[in-house]
Amino acid sequence: PPTMSPELEFVLDVDTERRRRGQAPRGSFLGRGPADPEHQLSGTLELPRQRSRACVTPTFQLHDGIRDKLRPIVVTLAYGIRGSGGYREGRAAVLPP
Repeated sequence: PPTMSPELEFVLDVDTERRRRGQAPRGSFLGRGPADPEHQLSGTLELPRQRSRACVTPTFQLHDGIRDKLRPIVVTLAYGIRGSGGYREGRAAVLPP
């Protein structure tokens, strides 16, 4: 039987803690899918073989009139192998000024 390449599903999310407190996110992802809210970007990467590399280059746009310029904008990454049933979560570095 033909072997299928595993697929990595991912979701980038911005300002999660701010939204939990009822505040609006301070930016949005450009080029997101129609089902993604402005503060999220999701997608799938095919991993054709072991040790192969694949990249996604998301574009993030800050909203105008941001008042909170002291707290970092935190981007969270959740990822998992399609069909495995679980996701892992990690935090990315703070976006530079």
